[in-house]
Amino acid sequence: MKYENGLPQAVLNTIAKIAPEAEIKLSETSDLGPGNLFGERWIALAGEQLIVCEPDGVAPRVTIALPLKDISDVQIENLVGNSVLQAVVNGRALDLIPFTNALAARFGRLRGQLDAMVKGKPMPEMPIKENRCPICGLMLGENTRVCPRCMRKGATFLRLLQYARPYRWGLVLICLLMVIATAFATLPPYLNMILVDKVLVPHRNGHLILPLIFALLMSSLLSALLSIWRGRLGAWIGARVTFDIRAQLYEHLQWLSMRYFDRHPTGALISRLTQDSGGVQDLLAFSLPRAVNDILSVLGVAVAVFVINWKLALIALLPTPLVSLMTATLWRLVRRIYHRYWRGWSRFYSLVSDALSRVKVIKAFSQQPMEIDRFRVRNAELTNASINVEQTYATINPLVGFVMGSGSLLVWYFGGWAVFRHDPGFTLGSLIAFLAYLGMFLYPLTDLLMSVQWMSRAFTAAERIFEVLDAESDSEQKIGTVIPEQIKGEVEYRNVVFGYEKHHPVLKDISFKVKPGEMLGLVGKSGQGKSTIINLLCRFYDLDEGDILIDGIHLRDLDLSAYRGKLGAVLQDPFLFSGTVAENIAYGKPTAGIEEIMAAAKIANAHDFIVNKPDGYDEQVGEHGARLSGGEKQRVCIARAILHDPAILILDEATANVDLETESQIQQAVARLIENRTTFCIAHRLSTLRNAHHLLVIEDGKIVEFGTHEELEEKQGVYKRLLEIHEKTSMVKAVD
Repeated sequence: MKYENGLPQAVLNTIAKIAPEAEIKLSETSDLGPGNLFGERWIALAGEQLIVCEPDGVAPRVTIALPLKDISDVQIENLVGNSVLQAVVNGRALDLIPFTNALAARFGRLRGQLDAMVKGKPMPEMPIKENRCPICGLMLGENTRVCPRCMRKGATFLRLLQYARPYRWGLVLICLLMVIATAFATLPPYLNMILVDKVLVPHRNGHLILPLIFALLMSSLLSALLSIWRGRLGAWIGARVTFDIRAQLYEHLQWLSMRYFDRHPTGALISRLTQDSGGVQDLLAFSLPRAVNDILSVLGVAVAVFVINWKLALIALLPTPLVSLMTATLWRLVRRIYHRYWRGWSRFYSLVSDALSRVKVIKAFSQQPMEIDRFRVRNAELTNASINVEQTYATINPLVGFVMGSGSLLVWYFGGWAVFRHDPGFTLGSLIAFLAYLGMFLYPLTDLLMSVQWMSRAFTAAERIFEVLDAESDSEQKIGTVIPEQIKGEVEYRNVVFGYEKHHPVLKDISFKVKPGEMLGLVGKSGQGKSTIINLLCRFYDLDEGDILIDGIHLRDLDLSAYRGKLGAVLQDPFLFSGTVAENIAYGKPTAGIEEIMAAAKIANAHDFIVNKPDGYDEQVGEHGARLSGGEKQRVCIARAILHDPAILILDEATANVDLETESQIQQAVARLIENRTTFCIAHRLSTLRNAHHLLVIEDGKIVEFGTHEELEEKQGVYKRLLEIHEKTSMVKAVD
């Protein structure tokens, strides 16, 4: 395929019709085509127009042509497995083009460049190496050669079956039960044929009536009992397999890096653990066994009808090619519909999770009407997608049923005339049995052909789960193996460069060294990179360039669990888990006894308020610690850090947002906590950093000053200016 300006020639020809002779300033290719199936869509900035194209037969068609001047902002909405580039027009977000997260870096660059141009800024240079599939030319993500378009289509199903391997003997038993149950289920029409032809029509052999009726009863009863046994066993296996998938998914989420969670809304991830795993359970417990049972029924009945009369059997099967064609068309249509449907669910979960997690902020700013409007938009999207799915099946199911049912009318006509003429091989009993078998044949065949509904739903859910399971962590999975006997606490940053988006660095050439037992204060305005230094120290993210050394060992070479076991943190927003005070203090050391817990609480100045609670250390803290005050939660967190006994301690605004008396108590606890520990402290109240061994002043991601409080105060630089601002602010608060 010929590419110019990063776009196929056919796309350039289409764009030229909209914007003749316009220069292609920016362009990108998505890996999701129409219906959000794997394919291609294209976006280009041609002159002053933003144009989106998608495949449409031979020539691509333009789906969006938007003047650049109408756009106020460019953003990316992150979902699970895919994201959407959006333009804000008249205050509303307009979806431009979806893409999988494999292309996050490329579309992150495009967003940054477009946003700069929209706001009248110079377009930044952000080079990214092009990576295309050598077979089909589809744009791929960085560091991958796996093309979703060229993958084997049965890979998802085979992967699901791997989870059933521990229960293979149960599956063998289910298959055996299905075969026996199907054999019993296909017996009644044959017995009815004997009853009609050997007893009722000739008016003889009356002694056979009772045995035949008893045989009919037993075949139906045994078929029902075996089906019950098979159904209950299938439900158990399906639930166990889903349990295994859900457990693996949750475990994998725990080990994904923070970068992954930055890009994926919590609500969308929750939908993977709940709704999508439920879809897989429906597939394994009910739909798949039902399909196998339908196949066995179709095969068993097909053999029976060909044995009874092969001519009528061929006549009955005349509508089958038409139904097969309808089903193939339906499969493609339904897959597109279900991708839109699940995308609607993902957005819906994301919105609800986001809104419920910040309900205080919504109420504080009286933004309930705006949030209700946002919910209505997402709810309407989901409702429309759901209506589309159900209306599609409400239309197609009767059509397929009508076409399949026409076969029985042909059998009545040709078979009825044959019986009427007394043709050889055609009896009233054989016609009745044939029609009964045909009824038994049409239902499972129609059900099997219409299985595209649950197949689409289940496989879409499975694909979304596997998207998460296949996500690689840029830090958690690249763990080292070095387990030091102890960590002394020497920390060194060497020429560290890092950006949450690799083309937009937050830290630029950071170098410093902290000796064991020293306290380093991080100073600077908000957004300058202080918390990023801490995030890298915890290895929530991996570096883009440079090295971090712990006791002379590269951080990436350390066993991550062993290393983090020697880290402790007290954050500005203290987080407590639902449970008791004692459980929260012992979170970092679950084996701690009550004596150790109480000793840590005393050092943290928390013991007195805890014992004054009605249930003392067994007091329930509520969700997120809602039943404790801010100062109480902070002291519980300090007690947790003390009990954890870290070699490296992180204090991030540990005394913020509390009154002076509580601050004094917290500072006393912190002073005890930092003894003989390497401490990194972030504080906007610069008075709390006066005793730090070193102060590191960050501005625009760079170290602009480094030294003691006295040295920096004499330097009359950035730190001195921040100190003066802090003193003026403190005086204003004192007057208030």
